[in-house]
Amino acid sequence: MITKKQILGGTLGLTLLGLCSTPTYAIDTKRFIELANGTIHEANRGFITNINQAIKAQNEMIKLGIEGSLAYVKEHPEHKKFLSLVIANADNMKRMTPNEIEAQWHEGRYLKEHGFDIHKMEHFSELFSLMDAILHPATAYIFLTQYKKTKNADLLTRASAELIEVVAHVSHIEERKTQLTQN
Repeated sequence: MITKKQILGGTLGLTLLGLCSTPTYAIDTKRFIELANGTIHEANRGFITNINQAIKAQNEMIKLGIEGSLAYVKEHPEHKKFLSLVIANADNMKRMTPNEIEAQWHEGRYLKEHGFDIHKMEHFSELFSLMDAILHPATAYIFLTQYKKTKNADLLTRASAELIEVVAHVSHIEERKTQLTQN
């Protein structure tokens, strides 16, 4: 459940962004991909040397996803409500169980309850990719914090899969950014 504080915080952030001059592609795609690939590399070994650093990387990716989303809605205000909902729930996502985040966010139930059907969205659109730049690191965060407690290597496989998927999304944003700068 979204709290009034989260809605106001997300709305304030979007309002303050409107006062700044930020390009649409403010997400640091190179840094995001670097962080994701670092975690993927470690997770694919079956153990993580510094789990706290890996968890911190997920938080940084979420922050990058939020920054990119805030910049995006400046030039695409028609998506402000959708991305505000995602941003307002970023911290809540990290507190969910794997089953909860799967049902509520990956399958789109929470968004549908708020008038958005992700199944009608283009999967690799900028809008969907920005949502995933928050959602997938939040999901990886869940798996990594569980791994920290249990040392169950299967959780690393699941975290890696989340990040591999989001790298594909963020790579599409990077490709689009490159195309626009070349034109």
